[in-house]
Amino acid sequence: MVYIEALIMEVDVNKNFQLGVEWRAVKDLGKISGFDTGQAAAFGGSGGGGPGGAYNLFPGTSTQPTFPGGFSLGVLGAGITIGGVTFPNIGAVINAVQQDSAVHILSNPQLLTSDNEEATISVGKNIPYITRAERSTTNVDYTTYEYRDVGVILTITPSINTERFVRLKVNQEVSTIVQEESQVGLPTTLKRTAKTTIMIKDKQTIVIGGLMGDSSTSSNYQVPLLGDIPLLGWLFKTKGQRREKTNLYIFITPHVIETVADARAVHDVKREQIESFEGGVIKGYGPQAPGPAIRKTP
Repeated sequence: MVYIEALIMEVDVNKNFQLGVEWRAVKDLGKISGFDTGQAAAFGGSGGGGPGGAYNLFPGTSTQPTFPGGFSLGVLGAGITIGGVTFPNIGAVINAVQQDSAVHILSNPQLLTSDNEEATISVGKNIPYITRAERSTTNVDYTTYEYRDVGVILTITPSINTERFVRLKVNQEVSTIVQEESQVGLPTTLKRTAKTTIMIKDKQTIVIGGLMGDSSTSSNYQVPLLGDIPLLGWLFKTKGQRREKTNLYIFITPHVIETVADARAVHDVKREQIESFEGGVIKGYGPQAPGPAIRKTP
């Protein structure tokens, strides 16, 4: 079985958001038992002893490169390094960025599935919109609605080999409402999808980035009564438009569970986090965390 932790979040493009990522790819994986890896693409992590044939895509950028503008993949080795600070796991990242206005956590799904079995989690809502509106000869209005799913859908199929490498088939979709034309009832949505197959070692974290989003919101403000005066009313009201560009990041960490000890280790970590939850801060990850939990990269 495989226990999978994921974190999906948006980051403002103006924020200095650097990740300690090792960019590695494999042209020919050679022989990894349990897989037919003739020309498969894969990614290895730092300190993990990546499979033979690996080469660095960006020489000289093995620490803290910034994601390029397009769709990209990287592997985080021991811990997750963001802006020079290393966090032990995804839970620590969530607690560190949840108060940051430039970072919006969309979802933190956690899945447990069997080897080679597909697992799906969907978090969202159904948005109604008008598809047809008409009035009968008797002046009765008839309106037809349809519904559109908006939210986060994550589908993962893991495959485990004897060396605790995990191949993940990932299909992710994030859709949000960016504008709604209330006069016609038609919502405008932004959809970002990623579909890929990756290979990663047990307990390492893969990150997918470069899924850009661009949205704008309008705002109106006026002084009551004075803003309604013809012509002169413009002196007492303002209109504004705000444009926002964000980058979508997806972190995925697989935990291979082959023995009772593996299951107990995952259970103990989660139980400790739940029991120590106080005032919205998990002990060990909050402001009073001990030194080893979060370390500064020199």
